Amino acid sequence: MLTVVKNLPKSEVEVEIEVDSKILENARKEAILRFQREVKIEGFREGKVPDEKIVAKVGEKNITLEANDIAIKLSYAEAVKKENLKVVSYPKIKILSAEPLKFTATVAVLPEVEVGDWRKIKLKKDELKVEPKEIEAVIKDILKGNATATEVKDRAAQKGDRVEIDFAGTTGDGVPLDGAASKNHPLLLGEGNFIPGFEEGVEGMSVGEEKEHPVKFPDDYHAKHLAGKEVKFKIKLHKIEELSEPKLDDDFAKKVSGGQKEKWADVEKDIAKHLESQKEIQARQKLEADLVGKLLKIGKVELPEVLIEEEVEWMLKDLKNRLASGGMEWPKYLEAVKKTEEEIQKEMRVEGEKRVKVRLILDKLVETEKVVVEETEVVAAIEKEASRHPESQKKAVRENFAVGGMNRMRLQQQLKVIKLLDNLIKTLSK
Repeated sequence: MLTVVKNLPKSEVEVEIEVDSKILENARKEAILRFQREVKIEGFREGKVPDEKIVAKVGEKNITLEANDIAIKLSYAEAVKKENLKVVSYPKIKILSAEPLKFTATVAVLPEVEVGDWRKIKLKKDELKVEPKEIEAVIKDILKGNATATEVKDRAAQKGDRVEIDFAGTTGDGVPLDGAASKNHPLLLGEGNFIPGFEEGVEGMSVGEEKEHPVKFPDDYHAKHLAGKEVKFKIKLHKIEELSEPKLDDDFAKKVSGGQKEKWADVEKDIAKHLESQKEIQARQKLEADLVGKLLKIGKVELPEVLIEEEVEWMLKDLKNRLASGGMEWPKYLEAVKKTEEEIQKEMRVEGEKRVKVRLILDKLVETEKVVVEETEVVAAIEKEASRHPESQKKAVRENFAVGGMNRMRLQQQLKVIKLLDNLIKTLSK
């Protein structure tokens, strides 16, 4: 079998193949066998019809077409193996001649990746330090979450109170505005969780009181139909609750820790450890993002179009799934963002290219740095995944990562990439 490989742009190759006569001969036999399984001729049992009867029944042309199709597939597979091509797409076949059978197969291949001199990359590791004010902020949230509420009726609402109100916003002409009304709405005064200027209108109101209060929405407000507009709010106050925060003592420590801590000082230490752990995660994420960004700058790879298209398709599917899990239908989302699916795909393309390039660069480094993941590490990762599921589903999770399966191979590669990033960050950061 003769093959000629021609490199094309965007990591594609054109393989010209002249089919070997032996392959054609075997392909013809296979074609007749296939028709024997399908064609019924009176007087002959299924699969026992003589070759000449089959040819006479279906016609030489159909036998040749089927044989050529078989021969092309076999020859293409043999050529890929012979030329050691790492294909990443289905081939586009073009027949050049019938006798001898000659064709070209154009296919995308795994591109050559130049990772650049990554050893010169320098990463700056942030100093991990938990400030007292950060601990104080967490304690403040804990106190708020455990505050007791006492309803009051003999005074006006003030900062620190939790109130319950009705409100309805209208334009200057008195036209009601969508998304600017609510009934029995809870509001904690002084937190600034509502539109700037709104809470000030509630402060000083008494239970049962109604009033109008104008508020100008910020220019960058997320609801475009309200951004920058002055809205008149009709407000009615139903309830005022005074919040009393607990004392930071050992009894409170036992309560918030579920009996795990005897002293409040130990709770504070746990808060500090938790904040430090969060900072370590954030620092790691920052270092990883910095490393990946620098690898992207020095790395060179000509991306096959098919890999970009597949990544964009996956990103689009992921977006649809996330929206659906949040109760948003895809047509309604398109209507809300005022875009077509094609426009969204076009916007995703830049990120899709970046993701594919990063993946190829990291896979290349895994190969060149000979990163190894032990079987025990793979098993531990599978068990960790299984632990996130109910007992009834754990067996299915483990089976999903069966030895030799695609999911297990993907997991192994993911673990190698994680180990690679750990090694690079340790080596390149200071």
